[in-house]
Amino acid sequence: MITLNEKAKKVLTIIGIIIAVVFLWGVFNLFTGKTNNVLRKSSSNFNTAGISSKGFDGSMGLANPMADDFTPDSPQMMMEENFSESAVESPIPTDKKIIKNGNLSLKVEKTETAVQKISEIVKKQGGEVFSTDFFERVKGQKSGSLTVKVPVEKFEDTIVKIKETATQVISESTSGQDVTEQYSDLQIQVKNKKAEEESFVKILERAGEIEDVLKVTQQIARVRGEIERLEGRIRLMNSQTNMSTITIDVSEDIEIAPVSNDWRPIQVIKKSFSELIESLQDLVDGLIRFVIVTLPSLAVFLLIIWIFYLIGKRIFQKLSDKK
Repeated sequence: MITLNEKAKKVLTIIGIIIAVVFLWGVFNLFTGKTNNVLRKSSSNFNTAGISSKGFDGSMGLANPMADDFTPDSPQMMMEENFSESAVESPIPTDKKIIKNGNLSLKVEKTETAVQKISEIVKKQGGEVFSTDFFERVKGQKSGSLTVKVPVEKFEDTIVKIKETATQVISESTSGQDVTEQYSDLQIQVKNKKAEEESFVKILERAGEIEDVLKVTQQIARVRGEIERLEGRIRLMNSQTNMSTITIDVSEDIEIAPVSNDWRPIQVIKKSFSELIESLQDLVDGLIRFVIVTLPSLAVFLLIIWIFYLIGKRIFQKLSDKK
């Protein structure tokens, strides 16, 4: 029993030591973790601009030619101060940005006249005809569609005036999409990217070695490309929100469609006689082929059958006589 107690004490002692070590290790990690979090927070603006304490692009590991001389007037400090002040995402006031689209399906007396009237309406509203597509499935009856663009503030008025050119409005639909938030977000992104570009330009002015100049130039080119891409999206959104799109399907009303001027009954008679002559020619050609090709072939076939019949008849008679 004494031996067992001593062994148990040793085991408990070892377990206690392990628990103490784990506890101390946890306390140490907790302390160091908090310290690292504080350090990371204090340098968040610096890292956002792509600058680390070992270089001006932490993500790419580019060397900072002035890391050894880190003074308040150094390019790094200048960039951190300028970028942190100018890159604050302050809301940019902007008007409502709404994309409006409309679709109309109309019955008209005459397609060409209706299209001309619609074009005049659109031009008076300050818009333009964007595209047209017309076809003629039945002679004298044209149908198709046209797409027009008008200023967004005259969208509803234009819809009303276009409908007045129709004898019947088959269908009408309009839609709107509010993109104000996306537009404002794009403007903020452009503002921040331009601040980042200015910071890199200031570093470029202080860079001494050619290698460092090339690296900073690459970063400037990258940021400039992002700025142009964002500005392109802003221009597209401006175009979509400044001008509304209306698609109009047009077809002629059959009940009041005028008789086509292309009707030529004499031509129809001539064509019918021509088709009759062609049919008679085909009939005569068929009779000639029947007499020259089919009849001789049929005669030869019947002759062969007759010969086999006679031979079979004689053989049958001989067998009957023997019996």
